[in-house]
Amino acid sequence: MPHVKIDDSVSLYYQVKGEGKPIVFIHPPVMGHKVFKHQEELADRYQTIFYDLRGHGQSTAGNARLSIPLLTEDLKKLLDEIGISKAVVCAFSNGGTVAQDFALQYPERTEALILSGGYSEVNSFSLNSTIKLGMTLAKLNQIPLIAKVLAKTHKVTKEDEEEFFQYACKANPQRVYEFCEAGLSYSSTERLHQLKMPVLLVYGSNEKTMHHYRKPFQEASAHVKVNYIKGAFHEVPPRHFREFNEAIHRFLQQAGTSDPTEVLILT
Repeated sequence: MPHVKIDDSVSLYYQVKGEGKPIVFIHPPVMGHKVFKHQEELADRYQTIFYDLRGHGQSTAGNARLSIPLLTEDLKKLLDEIGISKAVVCAFSNGGTVAQDFALQYPERTEALILSGGYSEVNSFSLNSTIKLGMTLAKLNQIPLIAKVLAKTHKVTKEDEEEFFQYACKANPQRVYEFCEAGLSYSSTERLHQLKMPVLLVYGSNEKTMHHYRKPFQEASAHVKVNYIKGAFHEVPPRHFREFNEAIHRFLQQAGTSDPTEVLILT
């Protein structure tokens, strides 16, 4: 199994599939890269790169306290190691904090930025409460409980549910807590104008409490497109993977064009 050694205490698991334009996927807390199981289909068109953040899946937890800048440097070292000079950075939920930070710190390495359920800062009661609940459960060492809930809410098939659960149970409780905490305090709002690359925001049409998070991006940059997946809630990449994968492909094919900035994708 391929690993990249970050330092003496951290080794990151990764897998590369396909050829073409590189897309690296960044997962949210607990589930590891398996949450992008159905994005492996994109390997027919692109070079897909999946990896586990430190303290998740098959990556080691390391000795350092987790932070968004630390995870950003991990991603840079991973891409350096596998010889990727520039990639599309695609992230889901809290993984979007790492994606944004990477795009801001290394714009020359970022072909485009894709965020599913993304936000530049937490400023709603619902998202704040969800993240704090995850922190509380992680602090109580209840990773199996979190894994069970996430596996059930993110599955398409029974096979998905079992696979998601088993992999999520590998997460380190302390690193999960730190990742949630870092995401809760993260803010890129004042720096969004620095994002000069094409940006795609994807939201479920039914996750209405997240829709306002698009506004700071749209106000800061003319390069932002928004897709709403009809009938979807927050779990777009695994549960509506056909629409999500097609949204990625269409966006990358049309990046830089004057197509509509907001699109409703029917299921």
